[in-house]
Amino acid sequence: MFNNFNVPYKEGLCRDIVLLNRWIAVTHDYARGDVVTLYAPDDPDRVITKRIIALEGDTVFTTLPYPDKHVKIPKGHCWVEGDDVFHSKDSNEYGPIPLALINAKVSYILWPFSRFSKVERVESSRVSVFKED
Repeated sequence: MFNNFNVPYKEGLCRDIVLLNRWIAVTHDYARGDVVTLYAPDDPDRVITKRIIALEGDTVFTTLPYPDKHVKIPKGHCWVEGDDVFHSKDSNEYGPIPLALINAKVSYILWPFSRFSKVERVESSRVSVFKED
């Protein structure tokens, strides 16, 4: 399955064509660092791509504009952020995201061919996450 067909959206930039794993939306087999597509919490007609930073039970140290310095992720939710920290509308604006909004995991970048690769899990160094006992 493909998403984000190579359509210009900013001058000089093109979107990637990616391979999506939609089965993950059924199994809910998410991990910190996964790149996922989800319905935007403020616009259910728009699909966005973000990285999972934290899962339920984790505590995240947030960044602006989130009003609290840290938040514990409630059951059935996760914390997502864009890789471009200064140009991303993400959980720092929305708060914790319901897992039900996730519709796929990004598995591979297929195009442009120069970026062809598996999308690896990368845990964020920008956000501290810890499990409370």
